[in-house]
Amino acid sequence: MRKVGSGHKSEVFVRDDGSILKLFVPEFVALAPVEAGISQALERAGVAAPRVRELVTVDGRPGIVFGELRAGMTLSHAVRSRPWTILRAARDLAAVHAAVHRCVSGELPSQRERIEREIRGAGAVPQAARDAALALLASLPDGDSVCHNDVHMLNVIVDDQGCMLIDWVLATRGNPLSDVAAAILQLRFGERGKNPIAHVALELGRAAFWRAYRRAYLRGRPDGAEELARWELPMAVAFAGRREGRMQRQLLRRIDALASGGPHPLQEAKT
Repeated sequence: MRKVGSGHKSEVFVRDDGSILKLFVPEFVALAPVEAGISQALERAGVAAPRVRELVTVDGRPGIVFGELRAGMTLSHAVRSRPWTILRAARDLAAVHAAVHRCVSGELPSQRERIEREIRGAGAVPQAARDAALALLASLPDGDSVCHNDVHMLNVIVDDQGCMLIDWVLATRGNPLSDVAAAILQLRFGERGKNPIAHVALELGRAAFWRAYRRAYLRGRPDGAEELARWELPMAVAFAGRREGRMQRQLLRRIDALASGGPHPLQEAKT
């Protein structure tokens, strides 16, 4: 068994038979049955997502063995190693995300209820901005599309057959444009580069990627641009409550601009 990746919730291994094992760290062991149940709901909805082959316990830690999940590199690694492919990669991600949104589910948790809970619990955000986000959320349409809700460049696996979204533990049923707004925020904001030159390159890459992703997604839904913009404030407030460090600071500045009638949503803002 060979370790191929890790995050703050789990570690990922390739087993001798080529299958992928996700082992949860002690603080997040309760997520194993949750993610397994969601994966089964996604399969019934027809989503191209990793399938649960079996639940296992390794050294006292619960884990999930996935089928139909290929060992590859993250989208972040792929773009950094081949920066000339960045625009194509953004378009590919938009196509994969749009395909997810064409699937519907009545089993997954409610996206709207989760967003509302997160906005109400976002203690780092001023109350006036939370109230504005809740009022805007109430005016936006619901839906029953499958939504990932945690799309970023470390949650996409890339190989010679294309790309696949992974880590579906936050999946819900809801409005696809909310999911797109959430993805843009995560693709746009994040930690600094290791040095000034690397930081400038990283920021330029982020800007190119999220804009190309947005254009490609809206090409298939040209009437969605205005609604997508309206989703940004609720999603930024929801994210700010569960992010920290530079990303939280960026989100708080963006929320302040949006709540005070600043730059048009999903347009340029200082980071």
